Amino acid sequence: MGRETRQARALQTKAKIFDTAVSLIKAQGYDQVTVSQICQAAGIAKGSFYVHYRAKEDIVRESYYSDMDRYVREAYEARLEERPDLGVVERIQAFLCVQLDFAAYAGYELTCLAYAMNLSACRPGLSEHFRRRPFSDVLWELLEEAAPLLPEGFGREEAFSYLESVVRGVMATWCFSGGAYDLQESGRKTAAYAVKCFFQGGAG
Repeated sequence: MGRETRQARALQTKAKIFDTAVSLIKAQGYDQVTVSQICQAAGIAKGSFYVHYRAKEDIVRESYYSDMDRYVREAYEARLEERPDLGVVERIQAFLCVQLDFAAYAGYELTCLAYAMNLSACRPGLSEHFRRRPFSDVLWELLEEAAPLLPEGFGREEAFSYLESVVRGVMATWCFSGGAYDLQESGRKTAAYAVKCFFQGGAG
């Protein structure tokens, strides 16, 4: 078996563990789900679980890093395949929306727990948040392409901070509401308005 095949299988196994855990947590609640249940439902040995996660808590911590990276990249690429005609501003909006799609997929409880755990990890020193989110590079590249359309006085770093803050704010408000509304529907409206206002109606 080649190295690429082993890596692909490892990624598939990790994705299966995460997707199974999400399904169980949504159905039963985080505290009621055990590693054994996840492994049984996923059809894997416990040893395979611990290759990818040290404990159940790591599923929460990693959900908004490596697991979100996989989901966002796949969903964003699928969106571009559906609409190859999208301009850069529309692609930025699409990228923000697939992040909201992930939060909706992960579910209210997992999203709240991820925020709590990962914010807590920022307290002792410098945050590794963005370094651990390689999919953020997509937004950096889009903003480089959209540089001529940025509002006066805004550099790429400030634009990145603004757009990421919109997404994080939408997710946080959804969490504080108790998941009381449709995150994707409301979030898409907010993202569309924020992007349109930011780029002053510009089209890529």
